Amino acid sequence: MARVKLGGTDLEVSPICLGTWQFNMGKTTINWDGQSLETSKAIVDKCFEQGINFFDTAEAYPGSEEALGACLEGRRRDAVIATKYGFREGPNTPPYSAEDIQNTIDKALRKLRTDYIDIMQIHFPAFIKDYNETVAELNRQISLGRLKHYAVSNFGPKNMKQFTEAGGRPISNQMGYNLLWRSAEYGVLPVCKENNVSILAYSPLQQGLLTGKYATLNDVPEGRRRGKLFSRDSTQLSRHGQDGAEKEVFEALQRIRVICDKAGVPMAKAALSWLLQQDNVSVVIVGASNPQQVVENSNIVKLSDDVVKQLSDATEELKAKVGETLDAWAHPDRCE
Repeated sequence: MARVKLGGTDLEVSPICLGTWQFNMGKTTINWDGQSLETSKAIVDKCFEQGINFFDTAEAYPGSEEALGACLEGRRRDAVIATKYGFREGPNTPPYSAEDIQNTIDKALRKLRTDYIDIMQIHFPAFIKDYNETVAELNRQISLGRLKHYAVSNFGPKNMKQFTEAGGRPISNQMGYNLLWRSAEYGVLPVCKENNVSILAYSPLQQGLLTGKYATLNDVPEGRRRGKLFSRDSTQLSRHGQDGAEKEVFEALQRIRVICDKAGVPMAKAALSWLLQQDNVSVVIVGASNPQQVVENSNIVKLSDDVVKQLSDATEELKAKVGETLDAWAHPDRCE
């Protein structure tokens, strides 16, 4: 698999990154069944076979850093690890000070069984206590060799401006971005391109909607109807209080299905390929519950310009309905 360089650095990663939020040491969560460590190891093995060297985890994903560390034991130097700091156990958890950043890096290094982290990301802007203090501490950690680079996640245009004005030079911004959730196109993509910040697109298949396996609203598992694409009445697990865009979502999915059928490209492959053909999108982050899904998600194709345009046109109405909302889960928006 080809490599891409992030944010003007020499750091080379595969354009497919394995998202490891489902690496949970066998513990069942709202969105994912328990996944054994043996299965996680088999998935990582398959990643290396397919040429994937990039792995994304986070402090906030229970068991993920520990599982990934175990899976990479003995081959750490062959992998690029991105993790994130920021974990809120309750609504009043304070943002992170320099000391908190150091402590979470200590924990991450221990869990990941490594002496350095390739990319440390700030999970949400709300975890920043003071922008200047945060940038200074991240640079200090780089000087100590504990971090190679730092980056951000879920940062909107205002957040990016505050961070760069404090002297921050993130190499990437990890954003929710896919055919059904295109709000990053309004402000995030332009400001990131201007600052040479690569986009890492998470939820590229919109939690399975873009795989084609959910034809109707009732087909979608309740745990995957928590986001703002769905009505607040769709599930008691919802916390955004919004009307959603269910009609527009399933109309768009039908149009996408027809386009993919005519082009002879499976919907999931088309959705991932469409993303990687968007300006300044360097990487798509995709999870896997078994090794075969790694193979399926690695088979990216070059779509014709006409098919790319058709797919974009198919979701324009939904894009307009969502608007500039960046946070797919909570209200008010945590990303600005």
